Amino acid sequence: MSIKQSSFGSFIKKLRQGKNISLVKLAAQAGLSPSYLSRIERGERNIPHARILKRLAPHLGLTPEELLIAAGYLNRKPVKDYSLTNYDTSADSHWQEIIRDPALDSAVREIGQLSRNEKEGLLVFLKAIKLQRELRKKDLPPEKK
Repeated sequence: MSIKQSSFGSFIKKLRQGKNISLVKLAAQAGLSPSYLSRIERGERNIPHARILKRLAPHLGLTPEELLIAAGYLNRKPVKDYSLTNYDTSADSHWQEIIRDPALDSAVREIGQLSRNEKEGLLVFLKAIKLQRELRKKDLPPEKK
């Protein structure tokens, strides 16, 4: 990984503070101990495993893919600038993309009106599916791609 654990820890801390979430609350939301999260933020622990990052991502306003990129697990360039002061967590710009598929649009209409948080959660879930497919495709031999 190219990122240092201390700078990644600072990144997590700035995101958390930018969302105005206490360390204890974020730890609880992600199913972590506050001391473990504190050690990550101080750079005293290695960059967490991808499973932990995926649990942290939605509470920090990032997609799992964005947090995996920031941690150095993925080598793609981030789509968004990680400027912490102007980070937009809105899923609205991506929502139109999701409902273009008639089957998905129909399912969403059946569920009824979704809150902003539900939309963001659904978007995170769909991006995780996309990421899993990309990772599986990356591992396939060239003749099967």
